[in-house]
Amino acid sequence: MDISQEGLRTLAAVLREGTFDAAASSLHITPSAVSQRIKTLESAVGRVVLRRTKPASATPDGEVLVRLARQWELLLAETRAEFIGEPDHDDAPVSARPRVHLPIATNADSLATWLLPVLARFHRDHAVAVEVFRDDETRSGALLKSGDVLAAVTSEPLAVRGCTLHPLGSLRYLPVATPEFIETWLPDGLDAEALSRAPMVQFDRNDHIQLNMVAALAGRAVDPPAAYIPASTEYHRAVSLGIGWGAVPAVQIRDALDDGRVRMIADHHLDVPLYWQYWKLSSPLLHHLTDLVVAGAAEVLR
Repeated sequence: MDISQEGLRTLAAVLREGTFDAAASSLHITPSAVSQRIKTLESAVGRVVLRRTKPASATPDGEVLVRLARQWELLLAETRAEFIGEPDHDDAPVSARPRVHLPIATNADSLATWLLPVLARFHRDHAVAVEVFRDDETRSGALLKSGDVLAAVTSEPLAVRGCTLHPLGSLRYLPVATPEFIETWLPDGLDAEALSRAPMVQFDRNDHIQLNMVAALAGRAVDPPAAYIPASTEYHRAVSLGIGWGAVPAVQIRDALDDGRVRMIADHHLDVPLYWQYWKLSSPLLHHLTDLVVAGAAEVLR
């Protein structure tokens, strides 16, 4: 099996750009050259790797090759940087070194509460350009499988094949609302009927944390009216402004609880375990990022 770097780069470009024409433009070659490279790659592996749709999508066999392409790009970029003197064997400032692109995935609450300072330190230490794919922690593992990212914060306790998994701890969520909201919607306490009427703030329609919380508090599944606020900081603000009640990370809501802007609507919590998964590569950058992620999570997660 003779898999060329040229074929891998072309496959990644088609999937990134969506069409052969757009990929040709990004690679500065003709569309026919793109088509020929993909055919050569498919002949080399004996499999169809692309669905010729709009946008183009990878077959399961194509996803394997996309992962290889992403990993190769990282290792090649690190090797190129080492020849120029990055990271530890040269006195050149970080600003003078070539940037290494490193895509990762995370959930919004981790990014808002503990991960961003980790990424800031990583950028101070290395000439990198991290691209963050934000998705629900239950679905970020799919981005690893597809090859879109090289590492991810997930809630999946099983490692994706070819990946290493590190437990990070649990992010605790507390059900809170403003005192005015509680007085208006929950004056007699919690029961299924009250919770089915009281407005709830959800991140999006796939927000399983809120649905699990309300089901636990009600003792059964209920369908309350919901406002959708798809950003972690703004979600917190929406609850603090009284739009509805919601399950907010304890680390994020602590100050509002201390000064009375919000109160817990029940003595209950939900712990969501988080894991860091990354591809098994001999990548100093990926290993250093992992060390920073594990240490940063330990300071905040339970």
